[in-house]
Amino acid sequence: MSQTATKWHIVKQAASRRLPAAAKRSISKESQVWRAQGKGPPIAALSSKDTELLSRRLVNALARGTPRHMRFHWTQPAVDAAVLMLLCMANNQVSVLFQERNNQLATHGGEICFAGGKADSTDRSLEHTALRETYEELGIPEERVRIVGRLPPVPNKTGSLRVHAMVGVICGEVDAGKLKVNRDEVHRAFALPLAHFYDPRMQEEVMFRSSHRIPIPAYASDKPGLRIWGLTAFMLHEVLCRIGSSANDYPPTPRI
Repeated sequence: MSQTATKWHIVKQAASRRLPAAAKRSISKESQVWRAQGKGPPIAALSSKDTELLSRRLVNALARGTPRHMRFHWTQPAVDAAVLMLLCMANNQVSVLFQERNNQLATHGGEICFAGGKADSTDRSLEHTALRETYEELGIPEERVRIVGRLPPVPNKTGSLRVHAMVGVICGEVDAGKLKVNRDEVHRAFALPLAHFYDPRMQEEVMFRSSHRIPIPAYASDKPGLRIWGLTAFMLHEVLCRIGSSANDYPPTPRI
């Protein structure tokens, strides 16, 4: 999944997305951005009990309505798109699956993202869009994935796309290096342990877009000089905040 951008913009942003494996300036443990995620992963496995916890917290968070920091505006008419954030077991650890885009692509080449793309007229739903794109890009069939929740839509940088982030759990152990990725779009797939994103040394606090000024973490990846930033980091952070909050174990109280 990518946002509309020009080649010159990618070159201009290259320096800002390249970091050492650990962030240049580790995020403070006193930061509200770090604390919002919780002190550590809410699950240590992907059992049925763990999966139900994820689903319950994501569904209840969505039922509370769109929080203020996610009340965006779109260019009209905006086009729907969907991405899939996949949780999986990799090396016996709950992990998040990513892809590094082919660096020869005209837009967002070499960046880290989730699988996804624009909705087709033949897609049954936006969930199906995310599952279809995941199969096309990473070779993971939809029958291996259980969708457990979603986020409110987020715009791409120009506001021309409504990006719907789905959260899924993949059945069985995953060896990201053996996935049959689409080389035209994807340079490689890789997985990072969920615990990685709770380590303040692997985060740097940044502002999500100059127009929105929302503080979020940019996360170090598995590769020196490459970080997870922008829309992907925003969606990842929002999911971590939602699954890390015990307040989301309960549905919102109905208004009388």
